[in-house]
Amino acid sequence: MGSVLKTFDVLDVFGREWRALSVTELSRETGQPKSSLHRVLSTLVQAGVLEQNEQGLYHLTLKLWRIGALALTEIDALQVARPHLEALSKVADETVHLAVLERDDGVVYLSKVESPRSIRVQTQVGRVSPSWCTATGRAILAFDETARRHMLAAPRQKFTPTTVSDADLLREILDQVARNGYAVTKGENHPEMGGIAAPIRDHSGTVIASCGVAIPAFRMDEALIERCTDFVLKVSGDISEDLGHLPKSEKS
Repeated sequence: MGSVLKTFDVLDVFGREWRALSVTELSRETGQPKSSLHRVLSTLVQAGVLEQNEQGLYHLTLKLWRIGALALTEIDALQVARPHLEALSKVADETVHLAVLERDDGVVYLSKVESPRSIRVQTQVGRVSPSWCTATGRAILAFDETARRHMLAAPRQKFTPTTVSDADLLREILDQVARNGYAVTKGENHPEMGGIAAPIRDHSGTVIASCGVAIPAFRMDEALIERCTDFVLKVSGDISEDLGHLPKSEKS
């Protein structure tokens, strides 16, 4: 814990100064002896957070900015998405989620609107689910080539008899999701649950999240899937537009 606090003390100095700093300056500002400070700086350089220039001075890289920018994006998406999620839950009469990809091939729910029905899908905000066998996960993986490659290269567990874990079949499914613009799963992550989800894009067109409905499997007949898919596509499009994404028709 002490090492972590010393590390943040160093980063705080860069936050105040915003310039390249010497070991002597950092030692004076943090009160840390140069011997232990060198170890902290070496670790930060190895992690890609700091760089050392030709004069031996240390300066921040953009790594922390990238991480912070992702956090801001998620906060913006949460604020923008909430009223749309509530509207989607009302028309679909099912539980609704906003989700993002998490490390280690997971998808995590950032926001949830509970279905008013007595029989509904039970989920938790902050809980990580496998991305490859959930609709919210596939709706993002289909448009994120790096995350897709990582997922396909890693071991994949079968959670139910219908869980698709074969890499070739998953590629076909994700390609189909990319063509359709939405994902549907039923009984793959849990035998009694299913879902329909679509991607959410930011101003640059990058898929940053997904929104979808979670439905008890026994209710997922073709009529309900078709009806809810229309709702999900509309809401994901509305959230994307509120985040600055312009549909192709408006760009041309």
